[in-house]
Amino acid sequence: MSSQQTSRPLDGIRVLDLTANVAGPLACQVLADLGAHVIKIEPPSGEAARRITSTIPGIEHLTPYFAPNNRGKQSIRLELGTAEGAAAFRRLAAEADVVVQGMRPGTMERHGLGPDDIAAVNPRCIYASLSAYGGGSPLEDRPGIDMTVQAEAGCLSAQPSGQAPRLIPFQLVDSATGHVLAQAVLGALLHRERFGVVNRVEVSLYDVACSLAANYLTLQLNLPADTSTHAPTGRRAVAVEPSGVFPASDGHLVLAAYVQPHWLTFVALIGRPELADDPRFADQAARSINSKALRATLEAVLSTRTADEWVELFTAAGVMAARINTWGEVVHSDLFAQRELRAKAVQDGKDIDVLATPARYSTFTASAVTALPALGEHEAELLTATGGARV
Repeated sequence: MSSQQTSRPLDGIRVLDLTANVAGPLACQVLADLGAHVIKIEPPSGEAARRITSTIPGIEHLTPYFAPNNRGKQSIRLELGTAEGAAAFRRLAAEADVVVQGMRPGTMERHGLGPDDIAAVNPRCIYASLSAYGGGSPLEDRPGIDMTVQAEAGCLSAQPSGQAPRLIPFQLVDSATGHVLAQAVLGALLHRERFGVVNRVEVSLYDVACSLAANYLTLQLNLPADTSTHAPTGRRAVAVEPSGVFPASDGHLVLAAYVQPHWLTFVALIGRPELADDPRFADQAARSINSKALRATLEAVLSTRTADEWVELFTAAGVMAARINTWGEVVHSDLFAQRELRAKAVQDGKDIDVLATPARYSTFTASAVTALPALGEHEAELLTATGGARV
């Protein structure tokens, strides 16, 4: 979108990234793309995502969890459990604007590196903590990742009965948490710059997962404790029918035609205009109360044509619909290319493709920085500058 590269919003801001896997590194990647100088602090063996490699023949060198979220960062190794490592971290923190850490609650305090400790050496440093379930919670000591938090937060419960729950097949909670954490840090930086107020920021995967399910949890919050949000047989819990996945003659498509004008257009397009006069389907609420009967009728009609035929027909008339693409179809699509979502990166001397940051700015390119750091690559530069050797 931008052909000129002038300043970026976070130029001159230094961030210590003491996180691993997806959520924390993604948050710090957002900050790096906005111009921050991000120093990635890793254990001597490197952070866990470096070891999650592809097993697909020919691209075994790819690290699909590490590569998208660590462009443009610098890497050093520190053993924070040692006096020397903790001292080196304090020296770095003394010159930092932000510390982002993803240890279990209490770990940094045991190392003498908690928010009070960092405030003592740098009162202007924003201290951001990421955890699975939040400090002070009953589960604060329990290890947690995306899939366990999905389960704990109820994300797997609103699925068809009689089937084993299925995980969301990518790190939705992690990724959403990364963006929330970046947003929280940006808010704290703005608060500091405008009013001189230094915040401590806390974000948990669990809180974000619950926020993602706000519509269903809102229903549950307003029901008696022993009542489920699962609607009675044949009805949908919220008035959004028809919407969802429907069969076509060659597979499936998704569509949403629950808004009344869309519904009237939809039934005409499928050749069943009489459905508009059926009292069971008169409005959004009625259609959702009689969901089972409606879907049986629609599935019989939609299964007579291909997904592409239906999608073309519906979208031309302003009804929301889409075919269900594979990952391969996505990255080779015209839409993906037009949105400039393919970014270049260099890892261990090899050119690789990664996803670009999904935000566009008129005066700078957010994904312009491409190098992925080798483990400990910048220790001589950074640790010597702060008066410490590698520890």
